[in-house]
Amino acid sequence: METTSIRPFPEGFLWGASTSAFQAEGAAHEDGKGLSVMDVRVQDPSITNYEVASDHYHRFREDVALMKEMGLKAYRFSIAWTRIFPEGNGEVNQKGVDFYNELIDELVAANITPIVTIYHFEYPQGLIDQYGGWLDRRSIDDYVNYASFLFRTYGDRVKYWLTVNEQDHVVHMPFRIGLQKGDVKVTKKAGFLANHNMCVAAAKAIAACHEIVEGGKIGPAVCFDMMYPTSNKPEDGLAWLDAMDIRNYYVLDMNVHGEYNGVFRKYLEDRGWMPEIYPGDMELMKANKPDFVAFNYYASKSVSAYPTDDEHKMGEIVGDLLPETDPGVFRVVKNENLKATLWGWEIDDVGLEGVCRILWDRYRLPLLITECGFGNKETLPEDGMVKDDDRIDYLSRHIKAVQRSMNVGVPFIGFCAWSFMDIISGHSGFSKRYGFVFVNRDEHDLKDLKRYKKKSFGWYQKVIATNGASLDE
Repeated sequence: METTSIRPFPEGFLWGASTSAFQAEGAAHEDGKGLSVMDVRVQDPSITNYEVASDHYHRFREDVALMKEMGLKAYRFSIAWTRIFPEGNGEVNQKGVDFYNELIDELVAANITPIVTIYHFEYPQGLIDQYGGWLDRRSIDDYVNYASFLFRTYGDRVKYWLTVNEQDHVVHMPFRIGLQKGDVKVTKKAGFLANHNMCVAAAKAIAACHEIVEGGKIGPAVCFDMMYPTSNKPEDGLAWLDAMDIRNYYVLDMNVHGEYNGVFRKYLEDRGWMPEIYPGDMELMKANKPDFVAFNYYASKSVSAYPTDDEHKMGEIVGDLLPETDPGVFRVVKNENLKATLWGWEIDDVGLEGVCRILWDRYRLPLLITECGFGNKETLPEDGMVKDDDRIDYLSRHIKAVQRSMNVGVPFIGFCAWSFMDIISGHSGFSKRYGFVFVNRDEHDLKDLKRYKKKSFGWYQKVIATNGASLDE
């Protein structure tokens, strides 16, 4: 909607940037850290592993100094579960505890608000070996014990907490819940069982945070794609509604409303994927509502109806990751109206504005963007300054979308760009760079790991200094 005026960003808006532990820290086998599912996953040999990453573990003081120079108001990062509990439960690793104490102290001294993700993909392999991980109800208590330890240890300085990063993706990726590739019907059933247990665990963690952390605020961090019907055919419109319920809403409906929405429940029941719900599970979720909704946004998708037939049967989903086709529900279709990144992600800042409004209308909780960024292939020029104008354009347009949604009443806590520095992409290694800071390494050549400020560093620095007033400059 066009408006006659646009409100400025409010004072106290958290201008931030993000990373995650396994993508940034390195030191994968140092100082007592245990193995996670990300350490043991079968990986394309052409892509680097996580053993060194961006070496943030050894260089965090240098990195925080750059954050301070940029003027960041917030830094969203994750704690590696197995750096605290090497086996996922049992003995505490004091060296891991000390590392995060030092990192948090460094941030607080720089007047940067820490936003901590409790669990960001790297589930302890020890819990997979002990009892199968998230597929067993014991996982709930181990997660809550771990989260409560974090609240007691760091809650005097950390007031913003994220329960699970992209739970909506984790359940669709077998290796992230400790399973090997197998029959899709088996792994999907397992994934939605893991999803239910994660929701119960998150509700208990919310209760623990509110009890332990004075002034603590906590919420989920989902990935949320804007979706559109590909045509004005009624069946495409209905496919869009179904896709939103099945792909976008289901985790937040459980986290916030404590319910399986009707479309999602029927979807699971028809395919034999509905998990067992124990007495008190849904009541627990309803009683422990998050304080905000955090979400990651990168792109939009267009969908059309995809009826079943003799060749395409219900439940036969193609692909190991999030399905692009789901017979009986929808299929994803390329949107010819949008440009895409090198990896085919369709760039859509208008879609972000729509997502903000949808999330506020459905959940009535303040919003926090925890990831939004532009991945690209980049090399270091002779002058040491990567001219990442495409990233500046992407972020400028998406931040303006946030401002437009705020202009019509959507409350926002902050915006954390992905990512502060170049880190290992979850699927594309070091070839896909998102950072404001260039890290001098390649897939397998570590070089000197030196940090270089990109052009976007200075741009975001000015955006923060002007509280968003310089976006058009």
